Amino acid sequence: MEKIKNKRKYLGTTFIEALTVLFIFSLITLTFYSTFSAGTRYIIEVKSRLGGLALANEKMEIVRNLKYDDIGTTTGGVSGNIPQEEDVLENGKNFHVTTLVEYVEDPYDGVYPADTAFEDYKKVTITVSWGNGGSESSQVKLFSRFVPPGLEVANPGDGILFVNVFSDQPGWSGIANSTVRVVNSDTGLDETKSTDSDGNAVFMGDRVTDSINKYEITVSQSDYETVVTMPPYPGSTYKPKFVHASVITGSVNTSAIIQNKLSDLTINTVDYLDNSVGDIAFRIEGGKILGNDATNDSLIYNKEEDSSTNSSGVKEFSDISPGSYAFTLSPLVTDYELISVDPVSPFTLFSDPSLSVKVKLASKTLASYLVKIIRSDDSTPLSGAEVKLTNALGYDTTVTSSEDGAAFFPVNSDPFLPGTYDVKITADGFQEYTSQVTIEADTLKSESVTLTLQ
Repeated sequence: MEKIKNKRKYLGTTFIEALTVLFIFSLITLTFYSTFSAGTRYIIEVKSRLGGLALANEKMEIVRNLKYDDIGTTTGGVSGNIPQEEDVLENGKNFHVTTLVEYVEDPYDGVYPADTAFEDYKKVTITVSWGNGGSESSQVKLFSRFVPPGLEVANPGDGILFVNVFSDQPGWSGIANSTVRVVNSDTGLDETKSTDSDGNAVFMGDRVTDSINKYEITVSQSDYETVVTMPPYPGSTYKPKFVHASVITGSVNTSAIIQNKLSDLTINTVDYLDNSVGDIAFRIEGGKILGNDATNDSLIYNKEEDSSTNSSGVKEFSDISPGSYAFTLSPLVTDYELISVDPVSPFTLFSDPSLSVKVKLASKTLASYLVKIIRSDDSTPLSGAEVKLTNALGYDTTVTSSEDGAAFFPVNSDPFLPGTYDVKITADGFQEYTSQVTIEADTLKSESVTLTLQ
């Protein structure tokens, strides 16, 4: 019997040892595989970078062998026969080649318009990317400058277009590194550049010539608004704020584009005790101003949406334009009355930080009293007014009106008894208001009171 017990003991120990060995072996294998995979990816990336660099040098060498006047692209501001966008298969690897040829105005001899020969020299940028090409690690760039063989001369048929990209948010100025694409099908221009540290991008050349409201501009950047110009009315269905640019040779042509960093907005619907109220339909309007209505000149925004909160009383809007937003309760909401919106509507959404809005609602089947205080001089809501409600049974409660002029009773979960109440409303600079109100069971009593200036 003792031998059998010892044998079982040894068998148990052997099984545990086997599991330990298997775990160590798996750990070593996984570590080796991870290291091998990382090494393989690194080798592939290095080979891609070397291949992209060789291809970029090859393309730049082709440019160096061209005459100065022939250096240009098929759709860029400086016209020529070099493809602006090209896909190349090199050693079994797909590469995308982008060639940008642009004139540079050197401030050494003055700037436009004082310098009529503003096209001082050409700058060629060749970008070779692979994979998705979305990061600096998967692309290479080469730059080179090319000067004219003799004295610079003015090209009277060539124009210049300055695109200035800036933010209208507090403390902001020019937006750097925004991608600016300018297209004009009449002149054959289709060129893309990035804004400098001041938010400027300059387009010049023989394809940037006389054309009225035909230069279509698209400005984009990750985490920022994408802004697209539109044809002037009636080419657009409304009067757009940002219209296609015009170029008149011999003139300073500027297009100013407002681009802001995107933000987040959260709508929370609650009752008077701050308990969540779900599935509330509403409409939100605001954000970036696109233009004006052609018939009544009202503002048109890029955010005009009918939506609703979820079952928890929350609706999140991610990556939307900053600006002024108006909240309105949907007519479909028949069981609740709007008490207040905090911050008061219309509210301002900035790029940073994000904004959370509390929408307070009152059930129409609750014995309650909602009064909205209005100024007599301009019919706007009056905040800070003292609303005192009393009755013969000893009820005595005062509520200060909110930013949108609202005062709501009851103020807690204690029963609000039906009956007749005395109302007194006071505010600095206004005449005192007194009245009586009758509260019925299971019914919301809602009214507006206008206070007269003293």
